[in-house]
Amino acid sequence: MSGQILGDRYEVERQLGKQTGRWTLLARDRSTQQRVVIKLLFLDEQLEWDDLKLFEREVEILKSLSHPSIPRYLGYFEHQLPNDKALALIQTYVEGKSLEQCMQQGRIFTETETKQLAKALLNILVYLHGRQPPIIHRDIKPSNILLANRQAYLVDFGSVKALKGTGETSAFTVVGTYGYMPPEQFSGRAVPASDLYSLGATLIALLTGTHPSSLPRKGVKIDFGQTTTVSSEFAEWLEWMTEPNLDQRSKSAQEALKALNQGRTDLNLNPSTPVAKPSDTKISLTKDARSLEILIPSLLGQTQLQIDSQQISLSSKRLGFQTGRPQSAPRHRISKLEYSKAVDGHPDITEPQLVIWAGTEKYELSSNTSLTIPELDWLAYELSTWLKLPISH
Repeated sequence: MSGQILGDRYEVERQLGKQTGRWTLLARDRSTQQRVVIKLLFLDEQLEWDDLKLFEREVEILKSLSHPSIPRYLGYFEHQLPNDKALALIQTYVEGKSLEQCMQQGRIFTETETKQLAKALLNILVYLHGRQPPIIHRDIKPSNILLANRQAYLVDFGSVKALKGTGETSAFTVVGTYGYMPPEQFSGRAVPASDLYSLGATLIALLTGTHPSSLPRKGVKIDFGQTTTVSSEFAEWLEWMTEPNLDQRSKSAQEALKALNQGRTDLNLNPSTPVAKPSDTKISLTKDARSLEILIPSLLGQTQLQIDSQQISLSSKRLGFQTGRPQSAPRHRISKLEYSKAVDGHPDITEPQLVIWAGTEKYELSSNTSLTIPELDWLAYELSTWLKLPISH
């Protein structure tokens, strides 16, 4: 189509992309001499209703957006073809290189570079998700992020969705890209946290140089630890962003951005002030981004709490022998961390208790296992920080 004039104004220079029934073209506006992007949707017998609906939604949403890192809507018209018609969406052209092109050229992004990109993209998501109604991109991936003029741009709003309300859960067209889509999007659901998963998967791809679907898995989680080396804090943040369980993932772009800026993910904790390990304790606590183990010695044995990406387990030994049946449950069922201290006038609270709830099962550490209140305070803080759960009282 090079040289062809569309809409009596736009001279086509070259094709940027092509999908069934849809072309993306680079053109020059003969009125302003500025380059523009034209997205064409062909109205032929092969057109699917969902494709038309998504295209019209992209037009309407782009009209409403005004952000320096999002292409600007310029116009919309119907173009007559020899046998059919096509709808044309005109938007500003960003002359840059996509992150996908960078990866194809063998570039591996450093932790510092990846964090800078994360902050820039989270600021865009703060804008989109803060609209009324919230706007969900639904297809964040390296090919839809451009680098130009030392700035990151989020492009291709062909899968965009405006929520009718913050609690919307109704099913709609399944869109997205395998490897970057969160589990809930496979069933047609998307919420602001869905974009956070896609962003997290994108950042992991940049760090590893590997498509997320090709990386190892621990259960349903992306296991990137063997492929790249990043700080434990950033690894933990990325795991939080790509948590398959929607309830355990970061809830908002603001929350994720604040955590990244502060270098911590315990934003919802109370107390938020770090609790130091008691100097006289014999408790052993070891953790990394993927697992945590607490060993509590007693006079004749020990209690062991273990949590990893698959499960939580609690067991006790006395004189080297197992006492009772070990408790275990899938990790994804962990939903609540409860810490209650003995209080005068409350006979139902007789001793300090630290309880991890996994569904209806209790995993309990209490003063009757020889724990002191300073030790329980410290363990409550450590568990709350690592699990990213607030402490309930």
